[in-house]
Amino acid sequence: FKSRSFTAGNLVAFVVSLGEFGLLFTLPLFLELVGGYDLLQAGVILSAIALGALIAALTGSFVCQLMGAKRTLQLGLALEIIGIVGLGITLTSTSTGWEMAPWLIAYGVGIGYATGQLASIILSGVAGHDSSVAGAFQSTSRQLGAALGTAILGTTLVIGLGSAAETLEAKGVPTGQAQEISQELQDSGGESIPDLATEPGGVDLVQVATGTFTNASKSVAWVVVFTLSAGLLVSFWIPKNAAREKQAG
Repeated sequence: FKSRSFTAGNLVAFVVSLGEFGLLFTLPLFLELVGGYDLLQAGVILSAIALGALIAALTGSFVCQLMGAKRTLQLGLALEIIGIVGLGITLTSTSTGWEMAPWLIAYGVGIGYATGQLASIILSGVAGHDSSVAGAFQSTSRQLGAALGTAILGTTLVIGLGSAAETLEAKGVPTGQAQEISQELQDSGGESIPDLATEPGGVDLVQVATGTFTNASKSVAWVVVFTLSAGLLVSFWIPKNAAREKQAG
């Protein structure tokens, strides 16, 4: 932990994983429950992230040579933030896959740049005989971040779904029924939305539920932006010549 590259790099990996993996928990739900896409269609839309990562893989070496590992990492984090901010601003209950694709591609490029450099930055700060331990520690940091991020963003989504009761009551739905619907939304993580169509006034109920899920998803996006921004700030603690520490040593 005496190496700034190792310590800061693992902190960035942990914080970034909080947002990256948690977002992949909520986006498929939004596409299926609000967008009305089936599993295959949702997968095709989310493949825009993979396309962005592919672009990063093809261009990452050139960008790293031009900017250095630290700046490439920061560029990746900035692109991730731009992608999620775009989603957070433009996301509506009628958003299509085509409308989301540019932001998802930017997000994917960012993931590719950031993830591709973290390993070299972290390992550059340790001696060769400690590289296996450092690699395992990096993997643990990512896994802990992913697990905690899924929990945090899942909780954010569920809390957001609880606001459905107030909206339903404002539309004249009896308090008891509104609270029951809201509770079902929270307990099911939004999976109960299709069932609302079979109830009296189902069209209005589904409209409120999808609108609530959209707002909750936007809240999740802003939490992701916060975590990625924290990771970007921590990255400034990484030495400028991080990827060359090993050679220098």
